[in-house]
Amino acid sequence: MENIRELMGQTITAIDDVVEMFYQQKTQEAYAQLDPVLGKLLSTIETVMAYQQEHTELEIDIDGLTAALKEALSAMEEKDAILMADVLKYEVIEKLEVIASLV
Repeated sequence: MENIRELMGQTITAIDDVVEMFYQQKTQEAYAQLDPVLGKLLSTIETVMAYQQEHTELEIDIDGLTAALKEALSAMEEKDAILMADVLKYEVIEKLEVIASLV
């Protein structure tokens, strides 16, 4: 359980670093860092889903996180870096923090 929290903390920090790059208008650098961060996020989600299968009493909102990620993808497709940063910060990170508090 502590390993999942640690993994989620690392993922949140990595996402937050990318968000700060977007806010500082370092858009190219942010997008370059986004790919490995999304890989880390995917790994974290897979770990949480496996944990949830073992602990079915937990009500983890993976669907809400998936919806937030779809919103971030939409912002990326529209090339709206600020919206992308906002979604990552106020949707994705917040949902990850809630999940981390449950595990």
